[in-house]
Amino acid sequence: MEGPSRYQEQLDTAIEIRRQWLESGQVQRLKDALGSYAALFEGAIGMLIRKGLLREDPYNYEQTFSDITIPKDEALPEFENSDEVSYRLAAYRRQLKYVSTEYTLDLPTLGLARLKKLSSLISYINWLELGESTKSPTTKAFARVFMKVRMGADTMASQILKDSEVQIVKTTHQIHALVGELIAFCRESWKADIRRVVLPTLSLGAAEGRARRDDMLRGIRRGFAERMPGKPWYPSLAEELADEELADDAEERKAKILASLAVTAPEKPSAAAADGRTILLDAVRLFSRPSEEYSTAIAVLEENERLLAELRGSGSSWLQRLLGTTPSAKTDDRIYKVQYADPGVPTPKSEMIDFPEFSAEVRKKSSLLAALASGTSPAFRRLAATSEDQLSGFVDKQLNELLLIHRRMGCLNTMFQARVMQEKRTARGVKVELLTIKNAIVKANQRRHEYKEKI
Repeated sequence: MEGPSRYQEQLDTAIEIRRQWLESGQVQRLKDALGSYAALFEGAIGMLIRKGLLREDPYNYEQTFSDITIPKDEALPEFENSDEVSYRLAAYRRQLKYVSTEYTLDLPTLGLARLKKLSSLISYINWLELGESTKSPTTKAFARVFMKVRMGADTMASQILKDSEVQIVKTTHQIHALVGELIAFCRESWKADIRRVVLPTLSLGAAEGRARRDDMLRGIRRGFAERMPGKPWYPSLAEELADEELADDAEERKAKILASLAVTAPEKPSAAAADGRTILLDAVRLFSRPSEEYSTAIAVLEENERLLAELRGSGSSWLQRLLGTTPSAKTDDRIYKVQYADPGVPTPKSEMIDFPEFSAEVRKKSSLLAALASGTSPAFRRLAATSEDQLSGFVDKQLNELLLIHRRMGCLNTMFQARVMQEKRTARGVKVELLTIKNAIVKANQRRHEYKEKI
């Protein structure tokens, strides 16, 4: 008939336009949001670990996953409660790392089951009910630990967790909205496939009302099994499709579907949009936020270097040990050759790092960032009073330097830990600090790009 054929054409066109729109922007936004959520959560956990309220990941090794696995969330045992919370959160962190770095996110592979599992993973910690009223045992236990610092006497730590919570809630809403768009698209695509492949084969009798609807559903089920083997079957969607064909308001239902698939043009920026100076100052606040993490990370690296020197010095002569002396470290001994991966280059690159000089540079940078972080300090006010070109140059310079510092700290962290392990010992790492720093740099860099596009 002309009606169904006409609607099928409109539906196929709307789905194709919607698919292109999702693939060109929304899927990437989901990837970015998942990465932000993972980094924000890792930063919050890192703070709780440093406060001694949670244990570091007890299974800190690489694992291979083929799909999302939701950590268990049953009632916690009365004993070893904190350990069990740490284990569950460690498993959750590994899953977040997996979905933000390795999980395949593209429309051809994102079915309804995978999307619902992804949504369940993000909801594992219920940030909207972070307290005793939540039904999730893991969220309840996590909330108790989180609120000890969030409402505690350490004002800086409290503010960091407050900011993290605000950003996490915002990112969680964004992820659920994007996943919801993809789920709606997958639902309509599944029904459109049934319309295209199965419905033309059906021949309904003269039955009316409920009997005719039941006949159609049975016919759809048989046709699906014959013509679409291996595809997932969704009874509720089949019922929706039958109603779209046979219900009294069938035409209204079809019109709503076409409207839901329509892609609206993005709104033009309003006159009230942030000006360039505001964007740049926001970037400064963002990259200055983890000033404490820079200081903590370099202190840990210095501690690991001393530990390595002590372990190697333990083989000194018996006379030196008897006299309580150790060989003095030469300056050259504190210049380290490290390797790093350069995007687009197949082989790793290497560079020499003068560790005392680098350590002093990081501490100086940490002090500068601490002075800028509040947004109300004299240093920040002086910066805000400079010209927009000077401010832009300052942001460019700082982000480039911070990226270099982040890379070098990561290289040194890997090298020191590997060398200490060769001596049959373990060394504390700075993975959490590096993740927090990276997240701040990424967000500030996004603001810098926004400024560049604006001008």
